[in-house]
Amino acid sequence: MSERNTSIDIAKGIGIILVVFGHNWIIAHDHGELFRIIFSFHMPLFFFLSGAVLHQDADFRDFLVFKIDALLKPFFVVLSAWGLARIVWSGIDARSYFWGMLYGTGSTIEWVPLWYLPHLFLAIILAWILLRLMHRLRPGMLLPALSTAILLALGIVMTQQFAGMDAQQFEGLNRAVGNHQHNFPGLPWSLDLVGISTAFILLGYVMHEHVMRFRFQPWMFAIALLLFAALHFFFDETIDLNMRLYGNWWISTAQAILGIYLVLSLSSCLQYAGLPGKALAYLGTSSLFIMIFHSWTEWKIFGMLSRVSTYAYLNASLAFVAGLLLPLLLLMLVKKNKFLHSLLLPRTHIPKVRGSA
Repeated sequence: MSERNTSIDIAKGIGIILVVFGHNWIIAHDHGELFRIIFSFHMPLFFFLSGAVLHQDADFRDFLVFKIDALLKPFFVVLSAWGLARIVWSGIDARSYFWGMLYGTGSTIEWVPLWYLPHLFLAIILAWILLRLMHRLRPGMLLPALSTAILLALGIVMTQQFAGMDAQQFEGLNRAVGNHQHNFPGLPWSLDLVGISTAFILLGYVMHEHVMRFRFQPWMFAIALLLFAALHFFFDETIDLNMRLYGNWWISTAQAILGIYLVLSLSSCLQYAGLPGKALAYLGTSSLFIMIFHSWTEWKIFGMLSRVSTYAYLNASLAFVAGLLLPLLLLMLVKKNKFLHSLLLPRTHIPKVRGSA
């Protein structure tokens, strides 16, 4: 079995830092330029990395069971526990809460970032099925590459079509699933976004060999950074999948790919950086757990600090650190408790993954 690719863990670590920062008050209070830069690539990065380590030759039953255990189990456990607490102490409507949880989009659940878990499950299962079918038809990477482009185009069209729908048509649905934003909540488990997410997963799969052997090239990094900055300066498109926003097809896609390349370049350097590299790799291996608990943690800390301090940026900075570190502390406690471990962490062994231990 091959050695685990540390640079991918570091890339996930950089990605989860961007996710936590992207949900911080500093970014979220005005949705300014930092928001547009971070959101232009940080979610495509995670889908891409999922594809880079996707092993489509794994037994489907084992693969399905592991993904249910790793993605759907914590989604339902955390939101069910939170819902029961809210029903007991705040008297919220139980029916709409749990219907919203089952619907599973960012507009229908209270812990918004958790929309990613059921959606990633759908996208990665779809990618596995498509890859298995394509490899039976014709082995090689041409068909997956072509399918990536087609899926991305279809996904963007579908997303833009749904984003433009009249929200008044969905008042009954919104009441049933507890969507107080009164917008179109998306299809269940954000199925309307699956073309985009699956396309980036397939792109990661197609680029697997390059990712595993990725080496930092200063001149390529400089060109990519200049192009990324130029696209944001002249066009400034962004992506917010939860809000059904995908800017200009070509510009948004180019920004996402360039952002992914820049993160891979940094991670390929940082794997030799000693303690910083190890710290980022640890964040990367814990990224799913941080994804689940970071938002509630940092906004709760920010609210507490705001009651005693008027320095909003300082409060938000401390909340950002808490959003990273407190979930890690909770993860350590969960690992030591068999009951919590069984509820929140995978119990099954991951199927053998290409290029990963």
